[in-house]
Amino acid sequence: MADDTRGTSEPTAPAPTKKRTYTPTPPPVPSANEYARAPAATVTDAVRTIALDDFTAVHMQPCVRSSLLYGIGTGFAFGGLRLVLGASVPRAANWAAGTFAGASLVTYEFCQYRRSREKVGMQRAIEIIDRRKEERERQAKERRERAQERARKELEERTALEVAARRSWYRFW
Repeated sequence: MADDTRGTSEPTAPAPTKKRTYTPTPPPVPSANEYARAPAATVTDAVRTIALDDFTAVHMQPCVRSSLLYGIGTGFAFGGLRLVLGASVPRAANWAAGTFAGASLVTYEFCQYRRSREKVGMQRAIEIIDRRKEERERQAKERRERAQERARKELEERTALEVAARRSWYRFW
């Protein structure tokens, strides 16, 4: 039993280790839903979506025309005022361009705000109109039901009177 080493506390020599190489796991195979997803948008994709019609019809968008006209007017006024007050032409032109951009932006945003408030108001008005319409329909239905109930009662009374009138006034038993 000397060659049995199970019960002894002597350390055993470590087994020689194999040199391992790391092999990465392959990426998962995409499912059918992965192929259906749209690819990520890039700047070049966004630029490709811009057409010449976008620039030729910009004045037809809501609020754009009026905001640009306000911007032109205020830019001209501020640029002219700076020129009259003694600023150089380039400095007055910078003021005009800056005022044009700022005024156009402010009036555009204000117009969009008013449009959104008007849209909310219109939705509320539509809800009120729908609610009133439902109320009128409910009242009309109740009136119809009451009229039908009255007509049914009148019919019952009339039939009861007719039955009583047909009954003879005498009895044999």
